Amino acid sequence: MNTVNNPTTALIYSHEQSQHVLSPTHPMRPIRLHHMHELMRASGLVDSNAILSKSPRLATETEIATSHDTEYIVVVKAIDAGAIVIGMDQFGFGPGDNPPRAGMYRHAALAAGGAMLATELILDGTVKNAFVPAGGMHHHAMHNRASGFGIFNDAVIAIKHLIEQDLRTFYVDIDVHHGDGVQAGLYDTDRAMTVSIHESGQWLFPGTGNPNEIGIGDGQGYSVNIPLAPYTDDQLWHQAFDAIIPDLARAYQPDLLFTQLGIDTHRNDPLAHLSLTTQGHNLAVQKFAQLADELDIPWISVGGGGYDMTAVARAWTMDLATMANQTLPDQIPSTYTSLPNLTTFHDQGDYRIDPDTLNDIIRHNQLAIDATRTQVFPKFGL
Repeated sequence: MNTVNNPTTALIYSHEQSQHVLSPTHPMRPIRLHHMHELMRASGLVDSNAILSKSPRLATETEIATSHDTEYIVVVKAIDAGAIVIGMDQFGFGPGDNPPRAGMYRHAALAAGGAMLATELILDGTVKNAFVPAGGMHHHAMHNRASGFGIFNDAVIAIKHLIEQDLRTFYVDIDVHHGDGVQAGLYDTDRAMTVSIHESGQWLFPGTGNPNEIGIGDGQGYSVNIPLAPYTDDQLWHQAFDAIIPDLARAYQPDLLFTQLGIDTHRNDPLAHLSLTTQGHNLAVQKFAQLADELDIPWISVGGGGYDMTAVARAWTMDLATMANQTLPDQIPSTYTSLPNLTTFHDQGDYRIDPDTLNDIIRHNQLAIDATRTQVFPKFGL
């Protein structure tokens, strides 16, 4: 582990954020965050001088209202308190992705408050980077509706606060699902550029995220989408990433980098079809670190999707180490017992795909890359 005198990176997390249950059969299991934090602890990151551990605060209702309708906030509070809300389905609640449950207002407000705390620690110079692993899961939440496991869109709330401070944000969402809620919340502004690289909506929820979704009004050209084919692996994913994201970041010249680090792109994830490894995912985070250094800007990361427990624990521990410029051995510490049978941070074994399918993936992804570049690159002289 590298040694530094002052913390460079905040880890914003509390044990409470891993203890709630959406429903007995729900695929999003917050206990994954406990397994992650225990691995961070066993790896020495929690005790590193480079990392400042902070508990999130609750976002205020005023902060939440910058990005969500008052009526919607009232409904969330009422459901949380156990009220029977007639017509709650129009607000996105019911059987399935967003079951009504006690505590949901508090848990969503903690995620949003964690993102707000990250902005505060960066703006006051306490740290240069911050990781909020319980955030990002709400990237589908709309201004008046819950969606895709999300209630209060922590990224939009935090970025709108940054806009109020006259700061320009470059947001990149690497979750397997299109970051539609963040795109919608910032669709008409040029004070934030939103980039989402995801499995195409042709095959996956939420069915959006096409290259022609580029923003409206002042925001035209500032929403960017890279929809990829199922079974895209590390190499092909990074070809798409490299073809678009670094050039746009340099052209936009933001004041802050904000990344959503969903690991449901993993080859073992049960809810999607991309084929990344933990090391392929973390290579993107390494590239974000290089961009933040090159542009000399602070960097906030939030978590996101990820439904294979072992992938979440390993990937986000690797990501925190990258953000704090710490080196991890590939071997999982023998003291780690939160999940069984973990041996290495990196995935082992090759991923093989038949040549015809591979050609189809390459063809689809190249068309997506070309369409995205055609839609937005000319606006920035690229």
